[in-house]
Amino acid sequence: MQGDYLVEGKKILIVDDEKNLQEMVSDILTAANFQTITADDGLEGLQKIYSESPDLILLDCEMPRLDGYELLAKMRADPLMVNKPVIMLTVRNSENDEIKGLRLGIDDYITKPFKPSVLLARIKTVLERKAMSLGANPLTMLAGNVTITVEIEKRIAAKDDFAVLYVDINNFKSFNDKYGFPRGDKIIKHVASVLTRAVRETGNSSDFVGHIGGDDFIVIVGNDKYIKIAERIIQLFDETIGDFYDIEDKVKGFIVTEDRQHNIREFPIMGVSIAIVTTLHTKLTHYAQLGEITAGLKKLAKQYTRSAYVVERRKE
Repeated sequence: MQGDYLVEGKKILIVDDEKNLQEMVSDILTAANFQTITADDGLEGLQKIYSESPDLILLDCEMPRLDGYELLAKMRADPLMVNKPVIMLTVRNSENDEIKGLRLGIDDYITKPFKPSVLLARIKTVLERKAMSLGANPLTMLAGNVTITVEIEKRIAAKDDFAVLYVDINNFKSFNDKYGFPRGDKIIKHVASVLTRAVRETGNSSDFVGHIGGDDFIVIVGNDKYIKIAERIIQLFDETIGDFYDIEDKVKGFIVTEDRQHNIREFPIMGVSIAIVTTLHTKLTHYAQLGEITAGLKKLAKQYTRSAYVVERRKE
């Protein structure tokens, strides 16, 4: 399929109380190069949506503890889950059920029993369509540059009070050079998960997380909590990043590889640099202005040996 790069290796959560169906679907998806995780009911499914951060959810309608519609309603009430792709699995062929699901934000329906080829085609189509509609980054499925620009310009036009956190990873290139791009991709997805978790725990419904590209991310929050969110991002990242290194490198606290000038040198365990611009200190008039301001702030943040944030405090 032309858009396979948008779906390659995506993580699919299968939420269904039928073990046989779970196993069958998992086998089909694994053979098609998807990652799979499973949940036996809606409540476990909700927990795994947040703990595992799947790229798409296959959701059964009727389950104990929390049915598919109740789970979907809880997801769509969370601003960070509004755009998460969901395909409903159902034995019903009821127009009312379809309307109910569509109103709650279902992306597609599949009626049981189904052919493996149909299941795969619908999953790929939903993932590609969602990525294109959001201008999403194909790796993290977070909103991409088009949506980021619109979101910031909208807040500037409305004269909202807000803070923008530009987040990037220190020593990411050296990690990629040492361990390879597949493990580097895991780091990018992990950072996306860290950011969404920090905002979910500390933020509110108006907050926004986007992926500019590469190891550059953006978070938009209210002026009342940007420090708290920056600190939580750093805490979550620093607590977990060592697990992505080989044990001997984790114990040493550094890796040895070539720098950009082809000199062999030591690079510390990765950290995050966060450049923060807030309307408390800066009058924003257009999106490009942010890039000019944060370039210098990121250089300051990267002077620290570990994760750090720097806030622009010039009055303009």
